[in-house]
Amino acid sequence: MSENKSADIIAVSFAEMKEFGCPYCGYRSGYSMASGGGAATWNCGECEKGCVILGEGITKSPIGFGNDAEKTIYPELQPHPRRGTPSHGKPDKRPDGEGEFFWVRGIGLDQTPGCFVCGGPENLYNNIAAFVQCKAAGERVVAMFKSGARLDYRSYEPDRIQAKIGGCDQHKGSLDQLLDAVEGAKGIITTQMIEKIVGNAQS
Repeated sequence: MSENKSADIIAVSFAEMKEFGCPYCGYRSGYSMASGGGAATWNCGECEKGCVILGEGITKSPIGFGNDAEKTIYPELQPHPRRGTPSHGKPDKRPDGEGEFFWVRGIGLDQTPGCFVCGGPENLYNNIAAFVQCKAAGERVVAMFKSGARLDYRSYEPDRIQAKIGGCDQHKGSLDQLLDAVEGAKGIITTQMIEKIVGNAQS
């Protein structure tokens, strides 16, 4: 949980959490640190505040909060404070100037639709995996490539979206160059960057 005082911990239903998001800011994604008895603690991925999520039919958290056994608090179900306001994900934010945010995770191996330099069939390739701002931004990143790029979008993690860029063994050096270029641009990828690397490899 966050550093909220135990007395201030909010307990909301799973159904309302899914519809309205974080009780404090409305963000839809976060993570759980503990669960049991039809309840789970949850921390928001945006404002980082904590709450308790209760399953259907549960009206009081079986998970207690407090250091003193006699003063342990078991938050009770309450109406979602943001009831009526739909949850939200990451905004479709773009860098100043050109390009897209592209937070690289390094080079590994993954299934991609070919090599970004020479094409090829879908297969297991060297690849760059990078987080993108949102689904729309990820689709724009993939569209920058003539081949070898795919969007890794999972409906149960709508705000942890990655673009995967493949490179065959022959063009792994080009993939290394792309990684260096993105890191040099502090997490921004551009069409010009890609075209220059692909052009050099094909010349």
